[in-house]
Order: sequence, then C-alpha cells, then structure tokens
Amino acid sequence: MAGRVPAALRHRLGDDATIGLVELLDSERKDWSDQVLSVAADRFERRLSEELSILRVEVRTALHDGLAQVREELAQMRQELTHEMHSGLDSVRGDTVSVRAEIASVRAEITASRVEALRWSFVFWIGQVAAMAGMLSFVLRR
Repeated sequence: MAGRVPAALRHRLGDDATIGLVELLDSERKDWSDQVLSVAADRFERRLSEELSILRVEVRTALHDGLAQVREELAQMRQELTHEMHSGLDSVRGDTVSVRAEIASVRAEITASRVEALRWSFVFWIGQVAAMAGMLSFVLRR
C-alpha cells in the first residue's frame, strides 16, 4: 500500500510516518470490513429468523386449513354413506315386506289347495262308499 501513497504526501510525512499511516489505514480497513461483515451477518440472521417465523405460521395455517377441509369432507362423506345405508336399509325393508306378502299369498293358495283337495277326497270317498253300498246291496239281494 506504500506504493499507492502519493509522492508529495510521502515526502511531507516522511518514510516512518507514511508506513505508520498505511498500517493505520490497513488496520482500520480490516476493522471496518469485520464490522460490516458482522452487521451483515446479524441482519441476515435476523431476516432469516423472521422469514422462518412467517413460514412456520403459513405452514401451520395451511395445515390447519387443510385438516379442517379434510374433516369437513370426511363428515360429508359420512353423512352421504349414512344416507345411502338408510336408503338401502329402507329398500331391504320394503323388499322384506313384499316377500312376506308373497309368502302369505302362497300360504293362502296352499290352504285353498288343501281344502279343495280335501273336498275332492270326500267326494271320491263318498262316491266310493255309494258304489260299494250299491254293489253290496246288489250282491246281497241276490
């Protein structure tokens, strides 16, 4: 740096003073550079912590909103499933009622068929008894 000191200033100060001035300026420049770096690092750290805090809040808010939306969708799906289950159950109940009605009609038909079969059976047996009586009376008269 001594080469950068103008000749007139070097001549006026002398060699020892010029070297002292150069050392002082170098020392101050180094101190000033360290201070600037320290201030810049402090500012960066402060800004970084502020941005991280903001990011944390945003992430927390987004997660909260997302979870609330998921909960809402789950509740809606639950209601839809419950409604579908109830409508399906109502349909099964309606089918059960119709099956019971059909079973009752089949029972009525079976009962009617049974009664009719019994009538025909009685008619047949009465006819058989009459025929047997007629044959016995014919055989016994002779």
